Amino acid sequence: MATKSERPDLSEKYSTDAETWLQWADHTHAGARTLFESQNPLLWFGAAILGHQALEMYLKGALIRQGYRIGGEDIWGHNLVELATKLQGKVNSLPTRLMEDLQVFTDYFNELRYPGELVHVEGLGQEEGAILENLVQSLRPFAKG
Repeated sequence: MATKSERPDLSEKYSTDAETWLQWADHTHAGARTLFESQNPLLWFGAAILGHQALEMYLKGALIRQGYRIGGEDIWGHNLVELATKLQGKVNSLPTRLMEDLQVFTDYFNELRYPGELVHVEGLGQEEGAILENLVQSLRPFAKG
């Protein structure tokens, strides 16, 4: 049996492998899309979480393709706009609407995380689901390489 020092650190491999981030993002995005299609606003919270994670993974995959090093300490929980700003610094061809849509999606995500009232977010699921789809279509090519 291999000792710990002889085994590769999988978190290190995953954090530096753009293709792995892309695969995770695709699967997570599929789950978010399914939940956003629901008519139940209670499921949109889960969709927002999955959508946020998928977008974060697409952005990290794209950053890795551009030579950015994702360390083990910054695998999860990043601000989407900050990640996109890092990517924009490396790639000049990001769509101008991308940053605005990322901010809208982030605001929606935060509203669901800390809602004043659930009524306030009712009816937003399909609209935010559409924004998620547009963001994925914009970011996926950068992550795919």
